[in-house]
Amino acid sequence: MEQQSAALGFREVDKDGNTVLPAPDDTGTTGAGGHRFAPNPFIVVLWVMAAALIAGGVGTLLRGPVAIGPLSNGFSFDFVLFTFAPQLALAGFATVVFLLFWHAWHWQRHRA
Repeated sequence: MEQQSAALGFREVDKDGNTVLPAPDDTGTTGAGGHRFAPNPFIVVLWVMAAALIAGGVGTLLRGPVAIGPLSNGFSFDFVLFTFAPQLALAGFATVVFLLFWHAWHWQRHRA
């Protein structure tokens, strides 16, 4: 009796039972090993967000402290941004580290 596998795979076969390879696609670029390159849009957005977090946090910190008092009428957006700038930069760097690990895992999975 045959065991069923957990994952089903579908492939085309010719009349002799040999696997039919798909025709090469001329519309896209292929990367190493003949794999078609198509970036994940969510990962691209994460890279953009990480760059924005790092640039915003570090840029705010380099601009210097914001005055708060009677002249600025209480809390301003600049004060709140300066207060959270270290956390924004840290979140950006953490996102970059996460993305590097994701890319390494993805690359290793495709190499196998």
